[in-house]
Amino acid sequence: MFKKLSLIITISLVVVHFIILYFWMVDWEKLVTEIGLICWIGSIVLGVIAFLVYRKLNLSDKSIMVIKRVIFSSTLMTIFLGALAIFIELTTSSMP
Repeated sequence: MFKKLSLIITISLVVVHFIILYFWMVDWEKLVTEIGLICWIGSIVLGVIAFLVYRKLNLSDKSIMVIKRVIFSSTLMTIFLGALAIFIELTTSSMP
């Protein structure tokens, strides 16, 4: 049961992360709305929580290790996009 639940959580979280990546590249204005920022920050928080839960379990099952890596990678990508967006915003706002 835990494997099925973890797989559902992982797939949904990774889908949300790739939707954020899509909007970041194609239509970034939708990400800076209130709903967009809530989804963005919420997915990062949920990704970190899910990764920490998987890390605490310390299971040697191959599927759990793959799920843990997928969660870590997609959450790290989303954090990187957020940091890059902040950097771009600071750079463009300081221009005359």
